Amino acid sequence: MSLIDSTYFILDCNIPTGTYNNLTESITRWERDILLQLLGNDLYKLVAAYNVSTSPSRIKDIVEGKEYAEGDYTVRWNGLKNTEKVSLIAYYVYIQALATKSISFQNVGAVIEGGTVSAAGLIQDRSLTLHELAGYIGQDVMQPSLYNFLAANDADYPEWYFKEYKISNSFGI
Repeated sequence: MSLIDSTYFILDCNIPTGTYNNLTESITRWERDILLQLLGNDLYKLVAAYNVSTSPSRIKDIVEGKEYAEGDYTVRWNGLKNTEKVSLIAYYVYIQALATKSISFQNVGAVIEGGTVSAAGLIQDRSLTLHELAGYIGQDVMQPSLYNFLAANDADYPEWYFKEYKISNSFGI
């Protein structure tokens, strides 16, 4: 079962629903990929098995969010799912949906649908947002990202293996 649902696809990561865009299938397809990259296999399996009533608090903290101390300051990691409907998972699904739907592969080769414009600008912009939410080595410790939360609490997550999400650019590299 996915951590987020179609209600996360609003405002800057809105995906129109319909036969062409099945959000449930898209979430199911791509949620695993980004979480494996950011958490590693062992921690991913624990997060994927998240249950509001039975998961240990350290897993709930990743999914639901938690405040933690950074020196004399408090930082709020908002979690992978939250009432604000802002999740790094949604941004990743949005980026993948744009990338796969903007060009289709036909018998004649790769085809861009007539009358459409490149999605590269949208992908690059949302990729930057995802990069900030996921976090990275050297990021300001006051930024509420998954990386900063896990790094600040690394003793609680010995199975964590982090691979940074790289920003996409308009050239696809």
